[in-house]
Amino acid sequence: MGLTDALFTGTSGLRSLGHGMSVVGDNVANLNTTAFKGSRVSFSDIMAQSINTASGSGQLGRGATLQALYPIFTQGSFESTANPTDLAIAGNGFFIVNDPRATGRAFYTRDGQFMIDKEGYLVNAAGLRVQGWKIDEATGDITGAITDIRIDRSSPPVKTSLIDVITNLNAEIERNVTIDNTNDAIFGDNSITDNDQVTLWGKWDATLATPLATTDYHYRTSLYVYDSLGTPHEITIYYRAVNLTDGTTTKPVYEFLVTCNPDEDLRQGFNDPQNYPDLYSKRGVLMYGLLEFDTQGNVKNFLNVYRYGWDANNDQYQLVRIVNNNGMPQITDAGGNYLDSFANSQYFTTTIGALGANAYPVLIADFLGIQVATNGNEDPAATRNLQPVELNFGYYYDGTSWRSETVRTTQYSAPFSTLFYDQNGYGPGTLESIAADNEGRITGYYSNGMVIPLWMVALANFNSPERLQKVGGNLFKETTHSGPPVTGKPGTNGLGTIAPNSIEQSNVDLGEQFVKMIIFQRGFQADARIITVSDSMLEELINLKR
Repeated sequence: MGLTDALFTGTSGLRSLGHGMSVVGDNVANLNTTAFKGSRVSFSDIMAQSINTASGSGQLGRGATLQALYPIFTQGSFESTANPTDLAIAGNGFFIVNDPRATGRAFYTRDGQFMIDKEGYLVNAAGLRVQGWKIDEATGDITGAITDIRIDRSSPPVKTSLIDVITNLNAEIERNVTIDNTNDAIFGDNSITDNDQVTLWGKWDATLATPLATTDYHYRTSLYVYDSLGTPHEITIYYRAVNLTDGTTTKPVYEFLVTCNPDEDLRQGFNDPQNYPDLYSKRGVLMYGLLEFDTQGNVKNFLNVYRYGWDANNDQYQLVRIVNNNGMPQITDAGGNYLDSFANSQYFTTTIGALGANAYPVLIADFLGIQVATNGNEDPAATRNLQPVELNFGYYYDGTSWRSETVRTTQYSAPFSTLFYDQNGYGPGTLESIAADNEGRITGYYSNGMVIPLWMVALANFNSPERLQKVGGNLFKETTHSGPPVTGKPGTNGLGTIAPNSIEQSNVDLGEQFVKMIIFQRGFQADARIITVSDSMLEELINLKR
């Protein structure tokens, strides 16, 4: 090996150590870059030159070269923030962001400094859209494919389809009314004088300013339900303690009457006193029935449950019974004539039969009346705005008999009280704030009081994340050597969880970088001496001819 080769060997060392110093400089420069992953450089020797020696052949090295340069994906520390769209990944994985200007062009990042843009998309500082799954509000499960996360600024109204009302009805109240259970009908004459007594149904008179006097019932509870436009309507349930007799035995029961404001009852025929006087006086009555309790005070049966159904043959509402006096779901007309089981009679469509999807009795409301055609004129042929609402007293039908739920209406020797009430509808609202949890679920908080799960953030990981390509802006791109992304929900398939209201700091260790800086500096100085010494030796060689 000649002296010239020594010069090139020293040069290779300078070049390699210069790359190493560049890596240190890049790491130090990004000490405060969010989620930055410091890089590490490694060197290897250059293929040796074989020479013959007295002991055999040997190899002389030809210097050093840059072998590998790759990021270190150790996790950085977390910094807490007040921004609800700041997210950090605790563990493995990357956020997925798409460039909206190039459909399907995906990038990957650990930088979770996100914001909501003017179109409602969750984006990073460069405007790339964060990816995730839409969450089904009803089930809480993710739906569809991974797509751009777009936060709904408004919450559309949802009409009520289920009412939960759990009360305690005083067992010690005096019962001065006895109802005759031998009659099938409670409408017409029988509703006025059942065994010389008057039922709650018979007491109700919508032509009066107060349809039901305070002396006609023992307890009432009210709640609001919503129609499809998000308008609230007050529903009131009245209770009265009575005795029920079949002529032989008598047992204590509670009447219940479900009502709405008569002025808001827009069911066809209920506002026509000339042609339908009976319906007119019963405006606002949605359901009537009896509750029977066992000896422990738990509700054990529905009896004689009535409501109005739409008679398609006569184009009018008809009083029907949906639970008979034995507590069995059965559709009959007001006279007790059997029509059909559940939802196949002329009085009901398949969606508003005797029992709802949850096996609760269904009442029918119409708060909107006849729909209006697009030309602004009333369209008599338009579908009526029937609103079926399931009524849950903590009691349901399992296909054979009625069964009590864990929380149910009771009849204890205690004051009247409403233990719990709820309904699943709501009016329109606007977004007030959002929040994320450690499962990556983004939840919206709306002005209508609704808390709605909106999106699930998607994460991705790679078999060889060190082989990802850096493209700037804290972004990485998939390469052949990294392998394809494996996507999933946070906390699954080896992916990390989400740390909300947090950002990940750089994982660069400044002390370590200073040590490497010193090592590279001294190595560079030594390699430089190789060049200067080799140059001096060449100068001596040239001087030999003088």
